[in-house]
Amino acid sequence: MRTRVYIDGYNFYYGCLKHTPYKWLDLVHLFENHLLPRSGATSSELHPEHGIKFYTAEISPRAALDEHSVQDQRSYHAALAGHHPNAVKMKIVKGSYAIDKIDARKVECCEDGKEKEPKYCSTVKVWKLEEKQSDVNVAIDAVFDAFTDHSIEQVVFATNDTDIFPALKKLQELNALGIRPPIKIGLVTPAKERHGPRRTNKALSQLADWTINFITDKELKLSQLPCRVTGGKKPAFQPVSWFEHREQVAELLSILSACDVCGSVPKAWRWLCSPKPAIEGLPELAEDPSTMLYTRAGVEAVLAHAKCFAEHARNDA
Repeated sequence: MRTRVYIDGYNFYYGCLKHTPYKWLDLVHLFENHLLPRSGATSSELHPEHGIKFYTAEISPRAALDEHSVQDQRSYHAALAGHHPNAVKMKIVKGSYAIDKIDARKVECCEDGKEKEPKYCSTVKVWKLEEKQSDVNVAIDAVFDAFTDHSIEQVVFATNDTDIFPALKKLQELNALGIRPPIKIGLVTPAKERHGPRRTNKALSQLADWTINFITDKELKLSQLPCRVTGGKKPAFQPVSWFEHREQVAELLSILSACDVCGSVPKAWRWLCSPKPAIEGLPELAEDPSTMLYTRAGVEAVLAHAKCFAEHARNDA
């Protein structure tokens, strides 16, 4: 069943990626190998042209809480594009990030401690930070694609935002008209396995043929991009802060990128992404070092090897 997936990037991030070590996510792999097979929709396969459309917006430096956030996000977008070149399987659609001053009502209490109704509260000027256009673009593109590409047999929405409700409703109405082959609707709620406060929106799930209510940590873990992605104009590297064992990875890169060892961070990553032969006097690594950075034991083994390698490099110099 030829399928196109529409992902609301910010809704997906805040739903199941924030505060996890799984942000360096290969979305194509996640849907092809885990979510579509789990959906129960038989023989689902991604559309050969833009099987996944990923809707996002670049963070504004004015709003970023971390000084590296803007560059980290750009690295991720470059990695997605580089790992899936020519936009055949995946397309990134960018909206905008708006920062505006608005008047908002303060939460105030009466003398007895009860909260006042908003209309009785004073206003204060605040910053409103908002990612724009993604939900609108998702809705418009999904309906437009269904009208213009009758080879699409299934559309899947990865979001829990009710702003796409009208789009799902229009797709159902389109099916009722019978002017094109019926199109199935799937819904993936970007939520962790233990939902916490986030639950699938019933209004959306009632319009879908099938719903996946959460994404497991195992599915995210098995769908990570390589640490170093080389398909673009220049390599893209996984941000250090996106690793679970970020302190050890930072120390590792500091050692390897020294001018008398590898000479730069890109060269350090190149060293980490190539198998290491057994060398007398160095701790042996059974795997490609870059694949060992996701467990404490693995990253510590690579760190021990790198320290010995740096010492040998300096001695040979």
